[in-house]
Order: sequence, then C-alpha cells, then structure tokens
Amino acid sequence: MGKNICSKTAALVLATGLLAGCVTTDQVKQMEADLARAQETADAALAAAEVADRKASAAMDAANTAQDSANECSERCDRMMKKVMAK
Repeated sequence: MGKNICSKTAALVLATGLLAGCVTTDQVKQMEADLARAQETADAALAAAEVADRKASAAMDAANTAQDSANECSERCDRMMKKVMAK
C-alpha cells in the first residue's frame, strides 16, 4: 500500500470526522498517530516481504543447481553401468 493511498485515507477520515462535528483536537492527533503507526507497520511488512522474496529466489536457484548436478551424476552413472554391462 503506497503512502499516497494512506494519505488519502487519512484525509478522508479526518474530513469525515470534522464534518461530523464531534472530533476534538486530541482525537485528530490520536488518529494521525494511529495512521503513522499503521504506515510504519505496512512499510516494515513490505520490507520483510521483499527480504523473504529474495531468500526464496536464492533457495530456488540453489535447488535448481542441485537438481542439475543430480541429473548429471545420474547420467554418468547410467553411462558407467552400460559400459560395465557391455563387457
């Protein structure tokens, strides 16, 4: 979620509250603080997701490399077995 969306949401919440006429200055400050905390949490979650994605990509690369090595080994074993059986 981008900051632009959060900013628009915050503005909408503040405007709605002010139009209702029952929002005090303290409540507005509290809402702003809550929105700031929510944005920080969202940013942290996004950063964690990006780290997890990089780790998953690295793990997939390692798994593919291991599979390629296993395939090569299997082919060599098959060739050696055919040579032994031919003798």
